[in-house]
Formats: sequence, structure tokens, C-alpha cells
Amino acid sequence: MPTQPAIPSLLVIPDKEGNDYRSIYAVACAYSHSGLMLNEYAEKEKEIAFTFPAMVCSSFALELFLKFFLMVANAEAPGRSATRTHGHGLENLWERLKSEHQDLIAGMHKNTAGEPFTNALDRRKELFLERLRFVDKSEPPFVKWRYVHEVAQPTMMSHGAVQEVLNSVGRAAEYAMQQRREVDGATKG
Repeated sequence: MPTQPAIPSLLVIPDKEGNDYRSIYAVACAYSHSGLMLNEYAEKEKEIAFTFPAMVCSSFALELFLKFFLMVANAEAPGRSATRTHGHGLENLWERLKSEHQDLIAGMHKNTAGEPFTNALDRRKELFLERLRFVDKSEPPFVKWRYVHEVAQPTMMSHGAVQEVLNSVGRAAEYAMQQRREVDGATKG
């Protein structure tokens, strides 16, 4: 086991406006990939303990992607007061999203086409919310599984359920970033 990290230090310079959706997107992607890599490592090495940090990474990625949408909304309306991006409750974060962002996420639920589905959005939102509530049922999964040593009774951990919701929100965020790049490119041109 290495005793020193490959990147021993990093200077982080925050955005002055507090709407740095590009950075939160990049960090959310990194946590998402880390969760999958840790899960694969746990399976390959038959080392079950790695499933806990895998779950924490995936759960945190899900939370960050939801916060990404709050930051995009803040960036799109610089004159109004910014929507607060704090908190871990996934359903609470969902409720603070603009309806068009909720529609986008619902349109990406169980969708690998790259373009959001726009038909039956009310039903798609119901299905997505059902899964979101499942992973956020007793307490946010990021909070619960990072403190696994405090779990007091047998509890089911479903990385698959978190990943299903994460895939929907992550694909929607990827689509939104693509749209933002096109808008930013048109503005500069």
C-alpha cells in the first residue's frame, strides 16, 4: 500500500459568484466514477469493506449532481437571490430544482438514448421520485453510509438503487452541460 498520495497537494480557488456549476459537475463525475471503481475493486478483490466507500462516493455524487442543477439555475439568473445549495436530503434538494430541470432528470430516468424523453413526464417524475425516496427513505445515503460504524441494526444497503437514480441525474447533468457549452459557445462567437 502506498504511503504517499500521487497528488500530495492541490490549490482550490473558489468561484467568487458561488455559481461554479462547471466545477461541481466535474467533482460529481469524479465521485460517480470513484464509486463504480471502488465497487468493481471490492468485487474483484473479494474485499467487502470497499463497498462502503463505494456507496459513499456514489451517494455523494448523486447529491452533488442535484446541487449542480441548483447552481446552474443560480448562474442562469444572476440578478435574483441564489437558491441555497446546502443540505444532504435528496428529496429536499429535488424539491428546490426548477421544474424544467426536474423534467430533464425524469426524462433521463432509465434512458440511455442521450436525449431526454418528453412523453408522459408526469408518470416519469412519479417513477423517478419513487426511486429517489427509496434511497433517501430514512436518512440521506451519503450521511448514513459514511458513518456505517454507527448503524444500530441490520440495514440493507443498495448500491444498485443509488446507481439507478445517480444514472438518471448524471445523464441529465451531462445533457445540461452540453446545452450550456452550446449556449456559451454561441455567446462567445
